[in-house]
Amino acid sequence: MGARDLDGLLATARAPVILAADEHDPMCPAERLPDGAVILPGLGHNAHVEDPAALDPLLSRLRGA
Repeated sequence: MGARDLDGLLATARAPVILAADEHDPMCPAERLPDGAVILPGLGHNAHVEDPAALDPLLSRLRGA
């Protein structure tokens, strides 16, 4: 996979966006995310499987946006 135009993608998004990654995700290391991204501590690549409740605060933020 090549580099993505993250700024361009975010600028054209029509819905609120929260960037998040799992702390131990080798496919999306935290250091590749922009400032303000959420890091889900203690999780690997599949937070929604490993700890679905960890996503609740993110979904609540989107509902409030």
